[in-house]
Amino acid sequence: MMQLKSHEVINAPGRNSSVDIFRSFAILSVVIYHYNRQLPYGYLGVDLFFVISGLLIGNILIGYLKKGEKINFFKFIIQRGFKIWPSYFSYLFIGSAIAVLLYHTMAPDMIIPPDKYWRYIFFYSNFTNNDVWSFGHLWSLCVEEHFYILLPILLLVIQRFFPDKKVLVAALLMVIVAGFVFKVLALNFTNGKDTYGATYNRIDALGWGVLLSIILNYFPNLIIKRTSQILMLFTGVLLFCLMIFIFHNYEWVFFRKCIFHSIVPLCFFLMLASTYHWDLSKLKFLRFVAYYSYNWYLWHPLWVTWFNKKIGTGFLAHIAFLAFTFLIAFVFTIIVEEFFMGKRNKYISKWFGERKFQVKAI
Repeated sequence: MMQLKSHEVINAPGRNSSVDIFRSFAILSVVIYHYNRQLPYGYLGVDLFFVISGLLIGNILIGYLKKGEKINFFKFIIQRGFKIWPSYFSYLFIGSAIAVLLYHTMAPDMIIPPDKYWRYIFFYSNFTNNDVWSFGHLWSLCVEEHFYILLPILLLVIQRFFPDKKVLVAALLMVIVAGFVFKVLALNFTNGKDTYGATYNRIDALGWGVLLSIILNYFPNLIIKRTSQILMLFTGVLLFCLMIFIFHNYEWVFFRKCIFHSIVPLCFFLMLASTYHWDLSKLKFLRFVAYYSYNWYLWHPLWVTWFNKKIGTGFLAHIAFLAFTFLIAFVFTIIVEEFFMGKRNKYISKWFGERKFQVKAI
């Protein structure tokens, strides 16, 4: 019997089951939210994705620092490209063609105008007015791409000029604080229009993930004890509930535009840190969902308007939407993502070789 690649990957040694569970929570909350906002605050799954991304990318790059290997910037970018670009551009171009077929009369505003393609091709749609809803969610992929460029540059500077753990921690704390400061500046100078999707307003969420990676690699004792884990989890959940309560009950602009999206990633940081060493591998269905989360995130918004118009908005329509969009994600993960990931190591070795440059380890 043929075994799915997902089974091999999620059971691979070193893959963290807790991160998988949080990734599944993130994608489920976003997809359910986007279908007529059935799950209040489900959009916060994107904040969780950012924290997870910071953690995973941080683990990759900090691994170089610990081993005393110079970070190969271009090699890293191409490695991430094999993961991100094929699925992204498949959705952008194939999804655009499907949008024309589905919406040319029903909802023309779901189709990307030709003069706006460049913002998606060159990953800067998060700095523009995302008025094409079925492709508006790609703003978060733009943030990710910018992060893939900025983080290795920051770590290369530290690796070259300030090879010290204290500098590393201080730099990430400054990044987190900067994210909040940029939100405050955006609120005051753009009337709050630029506080949500701009990369500089989201670096704190990614920074929390990288900070967790630093803790795991250099200060693991901080989160190993069970009492510490329970305390962090309790604090994270309590603080998250407090944020939701304040947001729901008060119309405080500064809180909604600046504080909320700065504290929520901290909550996710605490939750991830507290459960990182827990064995959640028996939650196989959620880990299965997590494996297909990237393509599910990409493909689900395209079908929301069509399902609303043709199927309906009830419970059964919602279930059908989830099943249908997951099936599409399943197919594109296999034929696009897995295909290119299967070629990645071959071409990375061919283009960059195995040569490593040793520097001072941190």
